[in-house]
Amino acid sequence: MDGKEIVEWTKKAIDEQGKLNREVIRRMKNEGPHRARWQFQGGSGGGHTIWFTITDVLCPDTDYVSETTLVVTATWYTAGCSKTPPGANDDGTYNVYDLCSYLNGLTVTDLLNGVGRATYHYPLAGACEPRWIIDDLCPAPECQ
Repeated sequence: MDGKEIVEWTKKAIDEQGKLNREVIRRMKNEGPHRARWQFQGGSGGGHTIWFTITDVLCPDTDYVSETTLVVTATWYTAGCSKTPPGANDDGTYNVYDLCSYLNGLTVTDLLNGVGRATYHYPLAGACEPRWIIDDLCPAPECQ
């Protein structure tokens, strides 16, 4: 390649990268039902993620919890078929918590038998008690 070809190739690469960046921004600004969810998995991997079915909903007004808590059965797990996700209750279910208001406006009836995804997280402040945190809840009936 001579200098002119290199300049042309560089301009084309910059133009293509600009198109890609504009598409990413367009998707992230989309407020419709098909908004893209970008997840950046940092670090060396090894995180724990489950897909689950909701079997019970514990409410602060009627149960022994301080916040609304989903009791779920894990159906898929990222670590493999022969592995067990961490943090199970004595009966093999898992408690899943909502940090992003996924549960707002939903009733217990709406949630029971619903499907979702959660990731096991450790807090960076306070007591080091890991929790399963909701990543996503599938709307009915598309995901079920």
